[in-house]
Amino acid sequence: MASYDAAVLNGKLLVKEGWLWPFYVSPRGQVYDPRTDNWENMAVGLRKGWTGSSVVVYGHLFVVSELERLKLKVYDTETDSWDAINGPPLPEQICKPFAVNACDCHIYVVGRNLHVAVGHISRLLPDENSDEKWSFSVRWHVIDAPESLSVLTPSSSQVMFA
Repeated sequence: MASYDAAVLNGKLLVKEGWLWPFYVSPRGQVYDPRTDNWENMAVGLRKGWTGSSVVVYGHLFVVSELERLKLKVYDTETDSWDAINGPPLPEQICKPFAVNACDCHIYVVGRNLHVAVGHISRLLPDENSDEKWSFSVRWHVIDAPESLSVLTPSSSQVMFA
């Protein structure tokens, strides 16, 4: 299986292959559980909706879509479905290819020409008397790269604090 993206969620390693044009075959996905030392097939909704680069924030899997200008989405493990989160889509200055990483409640998306979008993820509490699930919102801030770096393209990103 060609690895496209991977994430650790609820103590399990999720590995998913990317979409290929034409979209005749859904990508494959596997889940490794280190407690049982076992690989299993990925849930259908998780596999089909994982259409970009992922990060885990607040114990939830978020995806920045490969299709530009779409909203950030979050995976709901209970319903095996994806929800768009509140807030604007990825800023238009961030073009593919891009690299994604996260630290605490921030998502960092480094795009072509090394522009960086920092998304602050807020967790919205459900009403106390409600059966609703957690919801999320994002607020983006763009950091433009120096002109001298404008010909560079990211291949990966790391968040470091000194």
